[in-house]
Amino acid sequence: MLSSAALAGCVTPAVAPAQPSQEGAAPQEVTTLELWHFLTGAYSQVLDELSGRWNEKNPNYTLTVRAIPIAEFKREIATALAANTAPDIAGVDNPDHASFSALGAFADVSERFAALPGKEEYLPGPLASTMWEGKHYGIPGDTNTLGLYINVDLASAAGLDVETPPKNWEELTAWAEAMSKPENNVYGIAFSARQSEEGTFQWLPFLWQNGEDIATIDSPKAVEALSLWVDWVNRGLASREVINYTQGDALGQFSASAAAMTINGSWQIPTLRRAENPINWKVVELPYSIQPASAMGGGNWAIFATSSHIDVAWTFLQEFTKPEAVEEIYIPAGRLPPRRDLLRAGEPWKDDEAYQTFFRQLEFARPRGPHPRWPDISAAIQTALQQALTGQATPEEALKRAAETIRPLLG
Repeated sequence: MLSSAALAGCVTPAVAPAQPSQEGAAPQEVTTLELWHFLTGAYSQVLDELSGRWNEKNPNYTLTVRAIPIAEFKREIATALAANTAPDIAGVDNPDHASFSALGAFADVSERFAALPGKEEYLPGPLASTMWEGKHYGIPGDTNTLGLYINVDLASAAGLDVETPPKNWEELTAWAEAMSKPENNVYGIAFSARQSEEGTFQWLPFLWQNGEDIATIDSPKAVEALSLWVDWVNRGLASREVINYTQGDALGQFSASAAAMTINGSWQIPTLRRAENPINWKVVELPYSIQPASAMGGGNWAIFATSSHIDVAWTFLQEFTKPEAVEEIYIPAGRLPPRRDLLRAGEPWKDDEAYQTFFRQLEFARPRGPHPRWPDISAAIQTALQQALTGQATPEEALKRAAETIRPLLG
């Protein structure tokens, strides 16, 4: 992969968008812009439709969109950077944004961002994920966060009232205990602790809620946060299979009434509502110990520093900031916008308590990092979760080992 200095040397001057040709004048050359992303399903289809509309409005430009499987995405980007064949725009997972920015791969758009209408509407967590060393290297594309889904019928059967849901860890554990029915193969709670970014994403809120962060990951309060999960598994309140569950698997256990609660994301609402055999459910904000916190998911948009069309690419990215984006992009894609004004503009969300719950939770959502070595930091956390939940190490031992890996990376 190119060094920061080498990438900076490849930057070519930005060009202003071409104007439509005058009658009788020679037609202007059509310029091609490339956008790469790893998104799938409805969002990928929405991007194809968006590019088509944009091309119609900007006949001197053709924006081509390429979807790359997420497992191959970073490798494809690295190869393109080394060969100086990077696209103009990329959609990246938010925890990866800082590593590319620190490398010099992304264009500094700080001046453009300063002039962006409504820039103050961005939620702090998504915006922070696009920044490195005080500068802007893109804009948030979409966002999501975690909440606590509760099976209303199982709660009622256990004598619990979902209108007064658990507010702290002690109450959450009590609810999981009350709803666990081993004789019926029902666990109190399901979550993802697999050895992937999903496991990190799901555990970090508990670390933050207990007043700690990555730099203090082996502190007594951090150990307490991991011990909570270990206690749930050891007591049979959560399945030992959580070490293998994806977030989709955890939702599957919940939707099959094999788990009474699940820690899961806002993107699962449509899945639950479209279920062939829907359950009666409610989602509430995550219970917390010391302070409210949740992890922030979603992706960002960035322009490569090597693009010859930075101004045009920036113009395209503003499609994600317009009021029309709610109906044209976010709702059909099943994603949440990272701006308060767009959240307010979503008529279908206005009276939807499930979505409103996540909107409130987003105010406390934090990005992972931002840090250029985030993949290595996350891997150490994932290993600690696996070791502690399988009994290979105590929570204290597992987090001490993680800290030994993480601290040198933090610098």
